[in-house]
Amino acid sequence: MKSDRSSPRKRIFLALLFAAIMFLVAGIILFFSNILPRLNGQGAIFESTGNERKHHILVVGQADNSAFLNQVFEGARSLSVHFNSVVELRAPSLQAENMSLQTLIDYASFVNCDGIIAYVNPHVEALRKPVRSDGTEIPMITIGHYVPEIPQISFIGNNYSSLGWQIGIESESMARDSDKTFIVISGKSTNPNYGNMVNNLVTYYKSKGIGTYEILDKAEEENEARIIDAIKDPALRKTSIVCLTEEDSLRVMRIVSSVPAAHKAKVLGFGENETLEIYLKKGLLTKLVSLDPVKIGRTAMYEFFEYRSRGYANNYISAEIRVRKGK
Repeated sequence: MKSDRSSPRKRIFLALLFAAIMFLVAGIILFFSNILPRLNGQGAIFESTGNERKHHILVVGQADNSAFLNQVFEGARSLSVHFNSVVELRAPSLQAENMSLQTLIDYASFVNCDGIIAYVNPHVEALRKPVRSDGTEIPMITIGHYVPEIPQISFIGNNYSSLGWQIGIESESMARDSDKTFIVISGKSTNPNYGNMVNNLVTYYKSKGIGTYEILDKAEEENEARIIDAIKDPALRKTSIVCLTEEDSLRVMRIVSSVPAAHKAKVLGFGENETLEIYLKKGLLTKLVSLDPVKIGRTAMYEFFEYRSRGYANNYISAEIRVRKGK
């Protein structure tokens, strides 16, 4: 009788296949239970109260906005007891640890959370609808930048009309002390929202007798060239630059931090970017206008539970702003 030589080979093959499957499963568990929890870099995220909470809310976003999201998280967490909830933050603190917003939202589906507060950057890719394991949709509130295609129950962000007036108030003293004030809004003045912001800013300047301003609403390269020329112009002893978008704020600050004689330019920036925070702390940025993150977190919690009880939410909620001065 011949021995069956294929039997040991089959057993080895099956053993290797089983080991590979177990390795894959272990890797997935490690990713969601070990790597993702380290993204926050704050140690324990869940509140240690000794009591089990009924609801689970996730705050998610990417590394560029981690400082802002930390404060959104604090605002949401301040109402966790009131709403019988655990609030969890998932935001990489370092660029090296960064990952897509979709990956972070997939984590929300993985843990079957009850709601998501997501910071959306301007060039975000299309997002899949977040769902639980039973197929029900996870309600998501977005902050940062409004993208209508995203499956969201509500957006908390800019009221462009009032924001333009408020920026006028905050930049008035800079504009009065300058030979020229540049209002930078690269390529967006035709957008109705930004158009309203510019109009209200200009209306405020006119009401205060400020006429030495120039609106830079052309392409980015043209606006940058105009700012560099103005900084180098000996006839302009003092200049002010008022930026109405986060992208323009970053571009202007790169110019101001690298071009000789740029110290004579005072800059008011807008946005929540980590890099702008650094410029502010170094004193290179005169003022930084941003939305109030703590109040956004609190507003989002109220909106979630309004949605749970009534089945609908406000589509667009105006956020309050905060203003900080550079050192």
